[in-house]
This record gives sequence, C-alpha cells and structure tokens, in this order.
Amino acid sequence: MRLFPGILLFIILDVCNAASATEIPATGRFLVASESLRGPFFAETVILLLQYDEAGAVGLVVNRPMNAALAEAMPDFSGLDEYTGSLYWGGPVDLNTIRALLRAESRPENAARIFDGVFMVPPDYAVTDDADDASKLRFFLGYAGWAAGQLDSELAEGSWHVVPASTEFVFTDNPANSWRKLVPPKIHRASTSDVPAQQSRRPLSVGSAAAE
Repeated sequence: MRLFPGILLFIILDVCNAASATEIPATGRFLVASESLRGPFFAETVILLLQYDEAGAVGLVVNRPMNAALAEAMPDFSGLDEYTGSLYWGGPVDLNTIRALLRAESRPENAARIFDGVFMVPPDYAVTDDADDASKLRFFLGYAGWAAGQLDSELAEGSWHVVPASTEFVFTDNPANSWRKLVPPKIHRASTSDVPAQQSRRPLSVGSAAAE
C-alpha cells in the first residue's frame, strides 16, 4: 500500500489518553497539569477533584510529598506516631488545615466517597492496623480551590487535562512519576516546510491520501 505524496498531517496520539482527556471535570476525576502550566504551585501536578459544582471546585494535589512528619503537623491528634507515610502538600489554600484520604472496601463512618474505594475521612481518623501506612491512608496539608467558573476558564485555556482518577495514582509509592504517566502526549503535526518543495506544489485532490 502506497500513500500519494503531498502535504500530510501527522497526528501521533495515544488513543486511550486522548479519549480520557475529553472527560468533563467532576468529583473523583484527576486534573493533570498541561505542559504549558508553569509556576511553583501547579506545574506538573496531579489533582484529585473532591468537589466540582456551580459554587466552584476543590481538590488535593496527590503527587507532592513533603519532608515533614505527620505527628508534628498534627500534634493535637494521638495515635499518629505509628503512621509510616509522608504528609502531602494538598495545595496553597488554608495551609493550617489537614485532609485525609482512605482506601477501603466499604464506606467508613463519617466518610465521603470520592470514587471507587477512595473516601475522604475526618483528619482525626484513628490510624488502625488496617490503615497505618501510605498504601491505604494519606494526609494532605492545604488544598487547591477555585471560585465559581474559575476552573472552567483554566480548562478553556488548556491549563489542565481531565482524566479518570485511579486508586493506583492516589496511593502510588512513586508519586514523582505520576504526572508524566498521566499527562496526554503532545500532538505532533508536520509543517509544510517538512515537505519537499516539488511535492508541496502539487495540487491536492479528493482521495489524495488513499492507497492505490
């Protein structure tokens, strides 16, 4: 099979990621920073949306562990000395607040389901034998927040990709790689300067890219 020479448009996409990138924002989905998003706060971040409605949006950055002990950040709560996970930076809003995500088969008391088996639990959730490390329970300092319509504007500008959330990435033991694995690949297009001059001058006709 031979392609007719001419000006060709090459689009290289991962089909699954491209489909995921068309998701609309909702509770339980990821916001993945686009490569064009810069700045110390959100560059190369992955955010789990906890809320998205007409009032605005709230989320937690799930791929930025902090070099801080959880027990030191939460001195008023007992039982945290046994927790072996890191404290995570959840976002730049209200850095004096703590939020916690729990991985469980059923909804715990006073918990809010975010997606599948992931729940937001009160920050004073007792660390027990079945949730004493970062594979099942994670704590976040601060959060990311948007006023009504603000996130929609940023999405329209191409600052974020919306993809389905997964427990694997919320509780990964290698958060440094999460963003690169989730960000959709770039779309690459061949410019006319890449096409030989004698080919670019040839007129196009219907079916010019069809096989002979």
